Amino acid sequence: MNLNILKLLAFFFGCSIISMAGTKEELIRLQSDVLQLQNQIRMLQKSTDDSGGTFKSLLEQLNDRVAKVTLAIGNLVQTVQTQKANISTLTGELRTDLQGLSVKLDDTNNRLASLHQKQEENQLRISSLRSIPAAAEGKIEPDQVYSAAYNDFLMGNYDLAIAGFQDFLTNYPDSEYGDNAVYYYGICFFEQGRYKQAIQAFDQVINLYPKADKSPVAYFKKALAYQQMQKNTNAIETFKQLIEIYSESQEAVRAQQELARMGIE
Repeated sequence: MNLNILKLLAFFFGCSIISMAGTKEELIRLQSDVLQLQNQIRMLQKSTDDSGGTFKSLLEQLNDRVAKVTLAIGNLVQTVQTQKANISTLTGELRTDLQGLSVKLDDTNNRLASLHQKQEENQLRISSLRSIPAAAEGKIEPDQVYSAAYNDFLMGNYDLAIAGFQDFLTNYPDSEYGDNAVYYYGICFFEQGRYKQAIQAFDQVINLYPKADKSPVAYFKKALAYQQMQKNTNAIETFKQLIEIYSESQEAVRAQQELARMGIE
């Protein structure tokens, strides 16, 4: 029912009561009742307005939340689709990489097989060289003797390699392979942990073949041998000599890195 209609009914109701009442007190009482009824009507109207405003605010908030949730769902769907596309792309790339790795693996296996075959051939050559009678040893070329010792070194037969390099240096001291023979002679000792003998061999490379390509690396290996012997002062001095004498070499760069690692400027 409309509030204005309620007001009119209250007014006519009050007027009819006034016409029927005959006393002043009754009139006052009826007027008071009318005022109370009007106040209640106003309160009811205000309550209705407030409730409507509250419902309207809640509805707006609900609409906002629905819109945000809808937007979040849309973003999530887009993200999932993007990730799915990325996964598909990565899967394709991974499949291609695996195929490439498979090809490289096959190539590596083929190379290893070829290397193994060559190693076996070299081993046969070494065996044949060792089986040559003593009377015919004078006909063996220096590079053959060096190759036999070097192959023993590559195979990790350090004792045989040491003996082979010693024979080579004794019989062919002026060979072009001399610096290499002395260097690998020292490396054999180094690999066996015989650092004192290794340093002596590296000193021979440094002193006898100062211009050879093995001299810088002989300095570097000599310093590493000192480090293994806990003689850091000697190692630092050797690294510095290498940097000063062969400043343009790769070993000089490695020496600088080792000094930096040791905290030496």
